[in-house]
Amino acid sequence: MSDIKQQFFLLFFVVALTFSGNGLASIEVVRDQGTAITAAELDYLVSKWTRQMRDSAQRDKGDRLELLNMSLSNKKLSKEADKINPEKDGELYWDYMVRLQTLKRNFVLEKFVAQLNIPEMDQLAKERYTTQKEKYAKIPETRISSHILFSSPPGLPRDGVLSKAAEVLDQLRSGASFEELVVEYSEDPGSKNKGGKFDRWVSLGQPGVSPPYTGGLFEIKEIGGYSDLVQTEFGVHIIRLDGIKEEGFKPFEDVREGIIAELENEYKKLAIKDYISTFQITDEAYINEPELEKILNKYPGLD
Repeated sequence: MSDIKQQFFLLFFVVALTFSGNGLASIEVVRDQGTAITAAELDYLVSKWTRQMRDSAQRDKGDRLELLNMSLSNKKLSKEADKINPEKDGELYWDYMVRLQTLKRNFVLEKFVAQLNIPEMDQLAKERYTTQKEKYAKIPETRISSHILFSSPPGLPRDGVLSKAAEVLDQLRSGASFEELVVEYSEDPGSKNKGGKFDRWVSLGQPGVSPPYTGGLFEIKEIGGYSDLVQTEFGVHIIRLDGIKEEGFKPFEDVREGIIAELENEYKKLAIKDYISTFQITDEAYINEPELEKILNKYPGLD
């Protein structure tokens, strides 16, 4: 490409970045093989570039021309879709038209939502917080525990392990020292040297914790009590309950933002539904029943 032509492109590229207003719509920055990009169009495209892309275009003439080429190439390529027609392309044409229609529909709905005047939701959020605390603000009971693990891989017989664990549980319930028995019997390397402590407050069914473990923990009636033998994929556990945090509720301010977001989303969905209803088929619509029947009869029914 000649230096003169390159400078021509660069000159109009600068125009696109410098000028604004309705006049941009008629100024062409580049035209090639019947495809043009106006200053207004390029001004919008540049606004969507990353900062790094804009910086490169400002500093380096080669990068600048490459980015301009990218924009023009995309436009040229997209114009190929205009050549699709029902006679030559058949179903492909209708696939294209339906996709285009869907794109336009979604764009119109996005524009509609963007222009919605959403009312203040704070008072309604407080009411929903009051009436649906369980949903929005409940803090479940959590418990902390210690355990003795008798390791046993899945799929292997556990009769001997269960018998040994039962003997240890009897000793504990007779008053033996839990910490001493942890040192003697536990095969959990992560907790054995910490008195068997499972250093994590967990709720019933806590993600990331074996369900039988939390199930056994939450069956213990009082702090300091022991579970029955609990089997998990790791082996057999004796669990001691070390502490309880009772269930409660988060204050409104902690959940306010989430409730308002949900209310606003509900408002938008209802507004969209009402808006779409204004485009439903009317009583004045003409329907070619014979043609409709002919199309539908091409497909067998369920009977």
